[in-house]
Amino acid sequence: MRIVRRFIVEIGAIVGMLGILGAPGMAGSARAQSAPTTVDARLAALGARNDLPEGAVLSVQYLLDVSGRLRARELDERADAWRARAMRYLESLEQGRDPYPLERGKIVNRGYRSVISPELQGYAVYVPPDYDPTRRYPLYLALHGGSSNGNLFLGVVLGNNLDWLSYSEHLYDDFEARWTPDWIVVAPTGFGQVMWRWMGEQDVLDVLADVQRNYSVDDERIVLAGVSNGGVGTYAIGMRHAWRFSQVQAMAGAPSWLQYLGNRMTETERREAERFSGIHLAQNTVNTVFRYYHGRTDTGPMRPHYVDEFTTHLRGLGDVPVNETWYDAGHDILYRVTRHGRIYERLEDVRRPSRPTEVRIVTGDYRANRQHWLQIDRIVDYPRLAEARANVALREDGGGRLTISTRHASAISLHVRDLPEADPIAIEVDGREVYSGARAALGHRLHLRRDASGWALGFASDGGRIKRPGVSGPITDAYYGRMVHVFGTQVSEDTAALRSAAERGARGWPLWAWNMSQEVVADTAVTEAMMKSAHVVLYGTPGSNAVLERIAGALPIRVEADAVVVGSRRHEGRHVGVRFIYPNPLAPSRYVIVQAGTNAGIVDKGNKLPEFVGDYVVYDPQTVRGQQRRVQGPNRTLAEGHFDDAWRLRGESSPASEGAGPDQTGDEGSESADADAEPTLPIPPAPAVPGPPRRYGAPANDPAGRVARRIWARVPGFINFRAEIPGAVWRTDARAKWTIRPQQECYDALAETTVPFRPRPEVSPIVASPVEILGPVDGVWFRMTHEEHPLVMSCEMAIRLPALIAILKEHDVHGVEILSSYRTTPMTSFHTMGLALDLSRFWTERGWLSVFDHYEKTPMQETCSGPNPRDRRARTLRTMACEMAQTRLLSSILTPNYNEGHRDHFHIDARPDDARIFVR
Repeated sequence: MRIVRRFIVEIGAIVGMLGILGAPGMAGSARAQSAPTTVDARLAALGARNDLPEGAVLSVQYLLDVSGRLRARELDERADAWRARAMRYLESLEQGRDPYPLERGKIVNRGYRSVISPELQGYAVYVPPDYDPTRRYPLYLALHGGSSNGNLFLGVVLGNNLDWLSYSEHLYDDFEARWTPDWIVVAPTGFGQVMWRWMGEQDVLDVLADVQRNYSVDDERIVLAGVSNGGVGTYAIGMRHAWRFSQVQAMAGAPSWLQYLGNRMTETERREAERFSGIHLAQNTVNTVFRYYHGRTDTGPMRPHYVDEFTTHLRGLGDVPVNETWYDAGHDILYRVTRHGRIYERLEDVRRPSRPTEVRIVTGDYRANRQHWLQIDRIVDYPRLAEARANVALREDGGGRLTISTRHASAISLHVRDLPEADPIAIEVDGREVYSGARAALGHRLHLRRDASGWALGFASDGGRIKRPGVSGPITDAYYGRMVHVFGTQVSEDTAALRSAAERGARGWPLWAWNMSQEVVADTAVTEAMMKSAHVVLYGTPGSNAVLERIAGALPIRVEADAVVVGSRRHEGRHVGVRFIYPNPLAPSRYVIVQAGTNAGIVDKGNKLPEFVGDYVVYDPQTVRGQQRRVQGPNRTLAEGHFDDAWRLRGESSPASEGAGPDQTGDEGSESADADAEPTLPIPPAPAVPGPPRRYGAPANDPAGRVARRIWARVPGFINFRAEIPGAVWRTDARAKWTIRPQQECYDALAETTVPFRPRPEVSPIVASPVEILGPVDGVWFRMTHEEHPLVMSCEMAIRLPALIAILKEHDVHGVEILSSYRTTPMTSFHTMGLALDLSRFWTERGWLSVFDHYEKTPMQETCSGPNPRDRRARTLRTMACEMAQTRLLSSILTPNYNEGHRDHFHIDARPDDARIFVR
């Protein structure tokens, strides 16, 4: 919850309301030097409490942010109304009550924190008049059209009839629910009018997750609906993520971006548009009721013949249902579809199938690569559309056969827990049987890959620089995450123009984006921690951006004084620019986006590039003349395209893709293939979960004793995820059991070691005897990946450091990078108790040992058994992990074999009063 307090201090969105003035980027330092306002202090106090939902506190902050924006626009009456509501909710929170579930039968607004922009994002929500959190309610998720936002649209969806032309006058009005269905109804804003692509789509998914966290939602009855621009979004999101919804209602929208854009596109633009075009993804809805509605006299821009073409396409597929409805009406058909609020009764019993026997997926995007239990993990010639079809034929004896066919896919996976119940089961992919046997042996996620000999069990190799989920491009893929815009300062005459270009880009490249204000920093302020946690956008001219100069030799495109050089092709001129995306050589799990040119003016004009772009685009003033366009049209680029699957220019070798990475010596083999000769390992039986101790090690009146009892009040409710992991090793050793000692006793014991520390009693009421580590331990230094965070943990964890250091020093480790120690989320993590560490990299005289870059996953064998990895670095990493487990000081050692969430670090934890040791 302390992150709320930091956010409140740093956010500048309510400066207008509070009368605090400051330059962009300076709000944090300016606010830190002045006394907090009354509202600031009250919010900070709430953020420090553990008995209140973080979402409610953030929502009050969001209401105040909106009030401040309205005040700045001199809309004082509405600003007063939003502020009054915020203050009423603030008082309720101070009394220990979450006000939102109490607002039954009303339209209210909530806020949440998005990684995409520091500004809080908002959505409107309604719950029934008799809302009961012990019941599960169906959810209706409504996407607004043009000139609207979530607040206004929820008012319209619930019966407040308004003229479309007057929408802009009522965006922040207070609306009453004139229809009161027995549903939860929600309307996101989607970053304004980006038409529900990219950050707009992510907003929908984030809002859905936030509603599920804060309200009692029936996950099998979630309806997605949208009209006009929202109809376009519904066709796209409803097809891309069809498996999440029981029914989709697309109203007065265009089924295809190719139709909407007029089909006048380059091949690169066409590929990008197809990934969001419902007409190309229609097979994904085979298990979702997809209904679409249109008016015969609709004058556009969503033409009726677009829908006729969509229907013809569906009928050509033969086995995808056609659920079209036409009205003798124009564009405004919302009330006809909703039947003046009676639509909810018709949707009440429509449920999402939980274990369908047939699943299909078509995708050209790793962000939309799952339908039900089937997932495509590698696309050949990304972002080409790939397909997979799967069917489970069940037998009367309980067994079954799963048959899968694929196209343009080289790796897939199965979410086994969601498969139809078939045991035993045989699995066949593209005519080749890859498995036959007990279902339990499949684990919870089964990975399959295709090589020259066909399909087999195993992960796709992550060796080398390859397009994969999270690092796949195109440029628009970065829009889903945190972006930091970095301007060059090394050429003084260019600095002001480059800073202006960065500030403009930080407001969002897509047309009509709202409420976006991403970070802008100078090249001299970029840290390694920043690059680890964000995509960096580098604005520069030759020699002007220090970060760009540092990595230029590892990039496939370079900018010279009079040309942009793409492989062997030179695009010469005094006004030539380029924008391209590439894995950051200094942080390979994040992107670097370069926006550079032969002069600062053309760099700034790059902010007007068309919306649909590939991995790279080279441009000149003719490309960006006039207003920004969605596609190039007559404003042709000099060059554009996608890099190949190895991040190389097609037809040429990229020097960065063939050399060693920044943390590699380049003298040894890359990550080996997984052990494909062995079968998938079963899930081992987990020892019984221990109960609370009969006797605590510290009395109840001791600070550590109080914490120990709080821990045992929380831990029994945890889900034992470790019990669901195939290939793990459990052992029980009475010598591994320990208990939390009195606070001063632990501090005294730690003082006798080589660990430099100071007590940090203010950290959290759930951390026993918290301490901050102040320096190296026995000559081995530590640094946090997020450098602004101190290294804080429980004294009980700190006292284990000397034994861990002894292991590391045996392997020539002089420094450790820690991804996470104590943190506030998630509540089910031992990190929140200061009893866990995430170790990401280890510094030796030969360079970094990186878990992400060098650890070899071995999903087909137990982690500490089987053949040694061929690569020296991989051998060292695995040996250190297994030696840590042998100390009996730790309860869990999780390596990348555990799951993809641990791909870049070792997680270690120590659990009190627990004799079990887990390794995977």
